[in-house]
Amino acid sequence: MRTWRKLSKLAAVVTVAGGLALTGTSAAVADENPATEKAAPLTCGSGVFLDGLRALRITESGRDEVYITSGGRKIWPVTSAYVSMAAGQRVEVDKCVPVGAQLRLMEYDDLDPNDTIGGVTINRDATWDYEFCCGDDGRYRIGAVR
Repeated sequence: MRTWRKLSKLAAVVTVAGGLALTGTSAAVADENPATEKAAPLTCGSGVFLDGLRALRITESGRDEVYITSGGRKIWPVTSAYVSMAAGQRVEVDKCVPVGAQLRLMEYDDLDPNDTIGGVTINRDATWDYEFCCGDDGRYRIGAVR
């Protein structure tokens, strides 16, 4: 009897895992409501949703330690001083800003003053890619969704 229970549990797990594999959904996301993932840009009201930041060209060998400021205040990342990025890497920003926000992408330095990679003004109320360029030869792109 115990063997039968174990086999039925295993069959249920395989069925669920197979269904996730066919839909391309990870097990971590399967329990979450996918509608909330797609709704994030809609929660900005009249603002603009900053989607992902991609490192097109980094300023240092190996990795850059980057963060975003607006109005002289750091707005991203929220839970750490910076995000370490390699060339070609993309990270989620998931931040709402108002149209007209002036953003600066900064490179964190322990000993020297922090370096500005570039600045942009979010001046569109439509989906658009902005580029932070070319301080210390760095180049990054950020997606803005309205």
